[in-house]
Amino acid sequence: MSWAIREATVDEIEQLVALRRAMFEAMGFDDAATLDRTCAAAYAYFAEHMPTAAFRVWVAVSSSADADDTGRETGSGETRTCCGRDITLGRPDEGELIASIGLVIHSVPPSPHNLVGRVGYIMNLVTLPAHRRKGIAEALLGHVLGVVRSEGVLVASLHATQVGRGIYERAGFEIDESLPEMRLRFT
Repeated sequence: MSWAIREATVDEIEQLVALRRAMFEAMGFDDAATLDRTCAAAYAYFAEHMPTAAFRVWVAVSSSADADDTGRETGSGETRTCCGRDITLGRPDEGELIASIGLVIHSVPPSPHNLVGRVGYIMNLVTLPAHRRKGIAEALLGHVLGVVRSEGVLVASLHATQVGRGIYERAGFEIDESLPEMRLRFT
């Protein structure tokens, strides 16, 4: 199977949210009610921010499908449950969405390490299990890093799971122990 990278569209928000759910499931989140609430909130976020390009997403799409015994193309058409509905990760005419990555570029006050005061925050890097270990995640990350550079952003940041950390380290990401992130959660 081959695949291609392209920017996602607002028409694919349900599929993107289903991929996000798959990411959380792979991280060990298994409470269906919490995941349903997360999907609903993600849908609202994507619907608000994708049309303005405040949040952008790129996807890897299968570009060839297997042929059945009649010669017709058939895709895997993986289905995921999200927000109480079954979502098929693809369109018959375009192939299956097999991975995604998101980007938010935000402004911060300039600092000695970032005089332009813009940070690219990379998130939602997820590849469906059947398509892992094929270089898709690294290609998506490389593509987004190219976008960040081309837009003059000097700093990219992200949060990595232990499983995904190697991809980011190979791309040059480092943990800066002198500036550890601290977090306070309000309930």
